[in-house]
Amino acid sequence: MSSKFHVIPASALVLTTLGVLVGCQPSTDLGPVPSQAAAEKIREQLSGDSEGGGGGEAAEVGTGWATLKGRFTFEGQAPEMPAYNVTSDQATCASGGAPKQETIVVGSDGGLANVVLFLRKASRVHESAQAPEEPLVFDQKQCVFLTHVFTVPVGQPLQIKNSDPVGHNTKIDGKNGFNRTIPAGESVSFTPKKAEAKPASVACSIHPWMSAWMMPHDNGYAVVTKPDGSFELPNLPAGETLEIQVWHESSAGSNGGLVVNSDQAKELKWDKKGRFKIKLTEDETKELNVAVPASAFSGG
Repeated sequence: MSSKFHVIPASALVLTTLGVLVGCQPSTDLGPVPSQAAAEKIREQLSGDSEGGGGGEAAEVGTGWATLKGRFTFEGQAPEMPAYNVTSDQATCASGGAPKQETIVVGSDGGLANVVLFLRKASRVHESAQAPEEPLVFDQKQCVFLTHVFTVPVGQPLQIKNSDPVGHNTKIDGKNGFNRTIPAGESVSFTPKKAEAKPASVACSIHPWMSAWMMPHDNGYAVVTKPDGSFELPNLPAGETLEIQVWHESSAGSNGGLVVNSDQAKELKWDKKGRFKIKLTEDETKELNVAVPASAFSGG
């Protein structure tokens, strides 16, 4: 006697079982029936989010390069800088009289020196703004740092010289943490490895009146105004919004941010942190002339 066996697909068993179970229960609303079109739409959205970095707007990236230049001037009567209090090594440090402090340096034509400007974030860096291989010389003579404020790209060597006949102890605060005694007439090499959000103070523990500021930046998009107040930031990324930080050691703003309220500054939406935004077109040279009132400085 022959027997025939019929194989029932697993899917049919599952559907049959579900039907039995549902049939044994009170009527229940199982919710809306899934829509294939809706599912596909959700899948596309999820796929787009993963490729677009969380679904946010794409970063603004332009093309080409442009230049921002200009001049900072002090508005009003320039303050008279007092002399440093030289308390040791008089023959070397005050042979021609005690040097004057450099906290606010104003030229004869009103130019404001030692203002630092730097691009906070760069989407692209021109080859001219890469860190040079040749060392930047930072010297001290007659117990004064010959460069009061300077910028250095991360990775550029710094040659710290001592041109005095007495020893100095050069101490750089901040993330790079340098502290070395430099014998008379000698020099040491130091390379900043980390960028700072603002300039780091430089001092000498042997001669405590000595003071300077170093701004290590990710690239060469950082500059200090010259004695006549002029500056130039060449080969900036064009076609995108740039945020520029402006800093001065005696600024009344937070963390040294230099705050200006002139009409031109208002057009740039210069904020209380000493920052403004600007968008340059390819090959453009934008001129920026800033008059800084005495009220922008501590004690002003």
